[in-house]
Amino acid sequence: MQNKFFYVPFLSALLCLGLAAQTPEIIPLSDEPHHHLAFHNQYVNVYRVEVSPHDSVLLHRHDADAISVMLSDSDVTVRGPGKPDNRVKLSKGQVRLQSSGYVHSTTIESDQPYRNITVELLLPQQGHKNLCAVVAPGKPLNCADEASANSAYKAEPQFQTDQTQVTIYRLRPKEKLSLSPTGRPQLLVAMDGGIHGDGKDSAMNTGDFIWLDKTDPAREFTNRTEREVALISFSFLPQ
Repeated sequence: MQNKFFYVPFLSALLCLGLAAQTPEIIPLSDEPHHHLAFHNQYVNVYRVEVSPHDSVLLHRHDADAISVMLSDSDVTVRGPGKPDNRVKLSKGQVRLQSSGYVHSTTIESDQPYRNITVELLLPQQGHKNLCAVVAPGKPLNCADEASANSAYKAEPQFQTDQTQVTIYRLRPKEKLSLSPTGRPQLLVAMDGGIHGDGKDSAMNTGDFIWLDKTDPAREFTNRTEREVALISFSFLPQ
């Protein structure tokens, strides 16, 4: 009888240890080794993400809302605790919301590297709303003015909260675009190469970005290619 009472808790402890060993550790986004912090201020963390073909992003959690901007086409499998695997085809230029509290890992199924820019929104966000693109899954579109266009560029509103607005500017070949903070700080990310800005940030490659403070002067960007190129703007309410 003494052996019976000894073995029951002992076996229970072994079972718990076995289950713990099978459960992968959930790490914060900042500790995920494929996410390289490139810029930080009170509004954002900007991460450059590059993952080799058939490699995996480790299981991690998002402690703040984040916007992912795809810089490549990629087939991936997304996994989350207690959820079935989800095979997803992602496209260059696709913009996605990864909400606060989201936990996932991602395996790259493609034969090309996976690349994106992840913009973590550090201020609490309220009033999430898709505009002319499905950025937040499951929410309707609110595309009152689908695109603002002229001979030089087209502005495509993507997504907004009460604190942040996200817009893609598609700049036609050899044309120019002038952007001004107008009292709202902005993060500008080049979704394509071939964009040239005035001043010190002259040539921008895919994934390069510029921060404009709310009092900065307007900046001019030129498309020096024979194809359309795109910039994505994150505009913030000043704090």
